Amino acid sequence: MGEACAVAARCLAEAGERMRLLRDRLWNTLCSRLPDLQLNGHPTARLPNTLSVSFKNLEADRILEEIGLAVAASAGAACHADTVEISHVLQAMGLDPAWAKGTLRFSVGRPTTEAEIDRAAEAVCAAVARLSAA
Repeated sequence: MGEACAVAARCLAEAGERMRLLRDRLWNTLCSRLPDLQLNGHPTARLPNTLSVSFKNLEADRILEEIGLAVAASAGAACHADTVEISHVLQAMGLDPAWAKGTLRFSVGRPTTEAEIDRAAEAVCAAVARLSAA
């Protein structure tokens, strides 16, 4: 266990930078192609592997249904019996409900590739476009 921790510590900075680049690649692609999108959290002081974004006037669960198994993401708001419950974290951040209901969280990991990021961005952009047109 000690050796595993030592190996992880040696690679931590490099892995964190790589994940940050992948996370930012996803963000940059999404925000260049989608209107009514906002970043949640601090622009720079945040985890290198996590991206939280909100889509105005869309519901996260509907986006997740549209992307299906193409992208693993989680909703920042939970839908139950035709109501949407906004997480206490998003409430504490002061997100307007029109944005908070459409919050998704994406995570990248050490094995994540640029091609996977590009496929995820394409799937999300296509899903949001379909939902926005409806």
